Amino acid sequence: MVRGLIFWQLLVLSIFLAAVPLHAQDGATCESGAVAAGQAPEKASGQDKNGDAAQTEEKAEPPKIGNFALPTSQQPATLFGFGGNIIDKGEVQLYFFADDFEGKEKIITDLIPSILFGITSDWSVFFNFPFTPEMRDGRDRSSGLEDFFIQLEYAFYNKSTATYVDQATLVGNITCPTGSLQKNPPTGFGAPSFFLGGTYYHTRVDWFAFTAQGAILTNSERGTKLGDQFLYQFGLGRNMVSPVNWIYAWMVEIDGQYSQKNTIERILDNNSGGNVILVTPSIWISSKEFIFQFGISLPLTQRLHGIQHKFNYALNLNLAWSFY
Repeated sequence: MVRGLIFWQLLVLSIFLAAVPLHAQDGATCESGAVAAGQAPEKASGQDKNGDAAQTEEKAEPPKIGNFALPTSQQPATLFGFGGNIIDKGEVQLYFFADDFEGKEKIITDLIPSILFGITSDWSVFFNFPFTPEMRDGRDRSSGLEDFFIQLEYAFYNKSTATYVDQATLVGNITCPTGSLQKNPPTGFGAPSFFLGGTYYHTRVDWFAFTAQGAILTNSERGTKLGDQFLYQFGLGRNMVSPVNWIYAWMVEIDGQYSQKNTIERILDNNSGGNVILVTPSIWISSKEFIFQFGISLPLTQRLHGIQHKFNYALNLNLAWSFY
């Protein structure tokens, strides 16, 4: 099931990339060292014309309009998914993310203040401090700190042309068991867990698309282990309008999570785990210093093992402040 869904994500992304035309922008402006549209390429010493053309393509940058009207950190990115947090060297972003999953018998609310720091133009580190004011599953209720985690992201592939920018990253994090596995519902894994994943972003002046896959690997604590989780995500969006120093965009994400069954005191819990796929339409508004995102997640499918309560919808809010 998971492999099939990942295949379809990659197929849809490939069709999107092939279908969107490459529109050259007349009078495009580029940063220092880049080649503007319509401008004759500069020749490098010892290279022929074909080599110059290839080098020009690599150096070119899209015009500073639409999705590129603001610095990289302020350009549209996923709301519900992971990754896509590469920013400029020395830049700092303060985030506040909140979600509220609502069901008839199940509620999960998360509040996550976090700090993102650009180590280099290709590396970032993300410190996250999750807290839940309310968790409810049937008659069981809990609240409190969740697992703190530190996340590193590395952009191992970057390509910029006069019409688009591509970026692929590796994402890894480790959680510290600051939450509680003893609470019901649990607010943490009870032991350090590890995450490893990858993302790919394709951004044009008007459109952007992304996909990401990853896995959360949990550890056992006194014979109790929450199931490993596998994430598969895809989304696309479009710039609506970009007045001076602002970006307005919409996006639609499809976020899937397959969870293995839990083990409770060395006994497999058949009423745990399963596959959930959410669709999340959202809006993005950003300036040079501020980011606002809001979206509503609706379940496309909730194939849960055994007897489990389901969600009806989720509200997601993301705010960020950037310091250069």
